[in-house]
Amino acid sequence: MIRTLEDRDYSQSLQLSEYAFQYKLSEEEREQRREQMRDQKIFGIFHDDHLAAKLHLMPFQTWFGERMIPMGGVAGVATYPEYRRNGYVRELLLHTLEEMKGSGQIISMLHPFYIDFYRKFGWELFASYRQMTVGQKDLSPIPPTMGTIRRGRVTKELKEIYDRYAQKHNGMLVRTDAWWKKKEERWSIATYHASEMEGYILYTISEGTMTVDEFLPLTSGARRGLWNFICQHDSMVETVKVKLAEGEVLPLMLKNPRIKVEEYPYFMARVVDVEPFLATYLLDAGRFEAFTLRVVDQYAPWNSTTYHLSVNGVERRKGDHADVELDIREFTAFAFGFLSAVDLAAMGHIGAGEVTMLESISTARPTCFQDFF
Repeated sequence: MIRTLEDRDYSQSLQLSEYAFQYKLSEEEREQRREQMRDQKIFGIFHDDHLAAKLHLMPFQTWFGERMIPMGGVAGVATYPEYRRNGYVRELLLHTLEEMKGSGQIISMLHPFYIDFYRKFGWELFASYRQMTVGQKDLSPIPPTMGTIRRGRVTKELKEIYDRYAQKHNGMLVRTDAWWKKKEERWSIATYHASEMEGYILYTISEGTMTVDEFLPLTSGARRGLWNFICQHDSMVETVKVKLAEGEVLPLMLKNPRIKVEEYPYFMARVVDVEPFLATYLLDAGRFEAFTLRVVDQYAPWNSTTYHLSVNGVERRKGDHADVELDIREFTAFAFGFLSAVDLAAMGHIGAGEVTMLESISTARPTCFQDFF
């Protein structure tokens, strides 16, 4: 039987996390975690009052272009080895889907320990990132533009840069002040200014390596200025690692583009409640010819139906016949923009005749995710 953990259960939850994820918390860290847990829903399965398995559900919002969508973040999924392969995580995930639907969290995200495991329950990859690794000899500035670099703190202007960048993508986290504070505690900040702030990086320097966790330029000038600031560290570091969003053109601008660039499949997402999601999604669609879409969802049966899509919105229809049919994973990847209709056809999920219909409602925005939970 699943129940929601209370304060008296938090010690057991922390013990399970320490065991499953192989770390040890200090007393100060344990108290910080306990405070954070009060803002979460933690679902657990117990045996004789002993916590056997758990899952954390965190309330977030996500940017979809200029719109904010309620999102349930799934984290801290863990089971003691003696209770594994009893279907406990399956029970927790299905319970959490119903909780999210009831709370109006129409999408969900998680960082997978194993991608294929969560695919079984309808989650699919929606964001990757690339890591560019540059040696000291390739830290060469590129022709600069007029502007200045300032090192500093999280400011209102910096938050606005993040939001403007996020609104060009699907999937980025809507950051609260508390979330920004955690960023500031861990990373150093450099901002590029011309007539106004136009971009920033978050970075650390340790043991000869500069790690850039966020590289967010809004303009070509910011892109050049931030890279040239990184190059000014050539006497301090031997290696620079820069985490880049998909589609970021910086590697092609370097004097030696033949560098190491690795792609990492990163976060997974799932549409929890298709009908309200589609109603929001279609607000960004242009004019298109009406068609029917059938979604198949084994673990969230409220989604399994046929939807009539038109410029007037979304409407449920009876019957199994539809112009396009997708399972929930394929639908999620397409709706987020991680896979195009052409990609789905190439993978054999839809026929060539269905591509045009899906393309007609695509937002054509890339996906991006810069956070972790």
